[in-house]
Amino acid sequence: MNTLVALCVVVSAAVSAYDFQDAEFNQLLASDLEDGFDSLYSLPVNSRVRRAEEAVTQSPNEDDKCKKRHRRPKACCADELLDQIHEKDKELVRSCFREVLGVDKHEHHRRGDPFSCEQAEKRRNDMTCVFQCVGQKKGVVGEDGKPKPEEITKTLKENFAKESWFEPSIEKVVSTCLKEAENATATQVKPASEDVKICNPSGITLKHCIFREVQLSCPADQIKDQKACERFQERIKKGIHFFEPAPPPFDGPRDE
Repeated sequence: MNTLVALCVVVSAAVSAYDFQDAEFNQLLASDLEDGFDSLYSLPVNSRVRRAEEAVTQSPNEDDKCKKRHRRPKACCADELLDQIHEKDKELVRSCFREVLGVDKHEHHRRGDPFSCEQAEKRRNDMTCVFQCVGQKKGVVGEDGKPKPEEITKTLKENFAKESWFEPSIEKVVSTCLKEAENATATQVKPASEDVKICNPSGITLKHCIFREVQLSCPADQIKDQKACERFQERIKKGIHFFEPAPPPFDGPRDE
């Protein structure tokens, strides 16, 4: 198991600065990934069909954790705001998902853990490209994929305008995340496969860093469940390798 984890880390390091080892952030990506696949066909995903698929794709001997579908993590604070931002950006993410993957690229629609070692480089690079596209459309990264400090600061201030507790932290968050994004760009490694498109990892690195820093900045009076938050923050700090696998992407349109 340790060898497999180490191999996945090495593969992901060749894709972007974000190594896909943050358990909680991966749930957000899994949510975007599933929604992106669903949006390619603009069809609702019936819960009965999902359960039937899970019954077929899961072995009776697999751990319970492998039978669970992904969940959006319960944040320490600003949970409702983050959900609002996610909903507001949903169509933008879907648009970028279609631009990056396209509706006719059925080779992407294989079943299984989308961030597994087997599909690691391709799948993770797809998500890197999606969030470069999102960052460009939102104006926080340039055409070359490099971060734009003033626009990032402006966007954060607008998004958190009603969260007065976060205002003193904005400068620090921007500084920290800019450094990570710039480092991601400077140290980017060319993918091993020639078929993998090279995208700037600053977009997904910014998204991850801001998510992490916001949750680590939550003041006590904004935290609803202190014990749960402490566990949540500890997982973020550790970047643990274990996380519930995302749901399997479907192979095509699903009937009602």
